[in-house]
Amino acid sequence: MEDVFDTSHLPFSMPIRKYSLSQEWRNLTFLHWAVEKDKLIKYIPNDLELDIYEGKAYVGVVPFEMKKVRPRGLPSIPIISNFPEYNIRTYVKKDGISGVLFLTLEAKSLITCFHAPRAYGLPYNYAKGKVRLNEKSISWESSRNKGALKLSGITTDIGKKQQAKKGSLEEFLFERYSLYAEHKGCLKRAYTHHNKWNFNPAKVKIFTNTLTENYDLGIKDTLAPDLVHFSKGVKVRTWNVEVAQRIGEDKNRDFLFLDGDCGLCHRLAGFIDRRITKNANLGYRPNTSEDALKVIQSLPDKLKNMDTVYLIRNGKPFIRSAAAIRCLLYMKWYYRMWYPFCWLVPLPIRDLCYRLVAKFRHKIFKRPEICTFRID
Repeated sequence: MEDVFDTSHLPFSMPIRKYSLSQEWRNLTFLHWAVEKDKLIKYIPNDLELDIYEGKAYVGVVPFEMKKVRPRGLPSIPIISNFPEYNIRTYVKKDGISGVLFLTLEAKSLITCFHAPRAYGLPYNYAKGKVRLNEKSISWESSRNKGALKLSGITTDIGKKQQAKKGSLEEFLFERYSLYAEHKGCLKRAYTHHNKWNFNPAKVKIFTNTLTENYDLGIKDTLAPDLVHFSKGVKVRTWNVEVAQRIGEDKNRDFLFLDGDCGLCHRLAGFIDRRITKNANLGYRPNTSEDALKVIQSLPDKLKNMDTVYLIRNGKPFIRSAAAIRCLLYMKWYYRMWYPFCWLVPLPIRDLCYRLVAKFRHKIFKRPEICTFRID
């Protein structure tokens, strides 16, 4: 597997901010079934669209090995970073960005199963299992709930190594560079970067598949997939999850949502804009504008309908003092230098001051006749 990460095959660019995790996906068996769209709709979050190929939806089951999982810049630890994993997936898209939606991820890693659902919203479940590389085949098995949910089989490589042709079903199934998940009541997206898949057509003998049978997916025979492929794997970089609802096509742009009827908010926008750095990619919107409302209404319920500024930075929402302090990061160095010192003030005090100013802002600052934010 190559150490160089190619970008020429990507259907969209990756975020310019640094990735968060490195990992390798090794010895993958891709099992796919064509299913009726109606059977999958109940698993698709409201803000996502089921992706189809020539009128058909697809469900994939993928047993494989996770290798060298580690945060960026840190070494992998074999006992923690290597483990077998098995997932059930389908294919979705939002705003033209195609991706993967996982129905379940089964992993023999207590750390991953504890952390990933909390940090990313991914539906991880702990399962015992193994992936064994034999001389001419790969055997795999997974067991959860004391054997109630099992997946086991053996894969044999039968074809020549190839890459997906443009417009083919294989391209539709393999070449996806984002994933979606619902996290804390909000639809999130995470980007994944790897080189184009090399795979082999393969055959499979599935012994048990009660794992897939546990889901009502409309699969007639869970022991006989319509398509089987094998891949030795890829090296992968992944980014942290971000709010899936964005404004415009620039995924690297941050936005500050302010009260368009507030004189203080207008002064804040003007103050930042006159001192903003050349490289800052920050836009402004009134919080009642169509663009802003779409993003705000996609946030967790506790963040909706609040009397606050919203800062969407690197795809993450911040409110009240947390948003205001982070505005320093877009400004010239002699303002940015105060950023770490602002956090010395305890959160309750910071937000109390924010609430008091917000409560009386219309009495102190004259309401503007028109909105004068820079909107571009």
